[in-house]
Amino acid sequence: MMIDMESRYRNRFLVKLNNQLKSVSIDTIAYFFSEDKLTFVCLNDGKKLPLDFSLKKIEDEINPKEFFRVNKKFLISVNSIQEMYYVSKLKLKIILNPNFGSENIFVAVEKVGEFKSWLSK
Repeated sequence: MMIDMESRYRNRFLVKLNNQLKSVSIDTIAYFFSEDKLTFVCLNDGKKLPLDFSLKKIEDEINPKEFFRVNKKFLISVNSIQEMYYVSKLKLKIILNPNFGSENIFVAVEKVGEFKSWLSK
């Protein structure tokens, strides 16, 4: 019996907004981020919603072919990358779509090689 490896990954997240629950499909997620010890999801339409998971837990439960942990604060979808460029020999800056705002997002220096490899698969 062959097990489909893709089926072991999450397809959706349940988000609690006040007294309402919302099911968010993984296909609608641009990236996950942490801020002030809280975790959020940013959808493709730019809406940001809180999640009751750590980035590490999310990273363990989603498909690594589709999402990559670029640094301690961001877990991004390959489809959310708008631009990438070197700002120094080892420093890679990413512009996400939807844009995160004025904050610069960099790939952690120790992850640049792994990130480039992930992008080329």
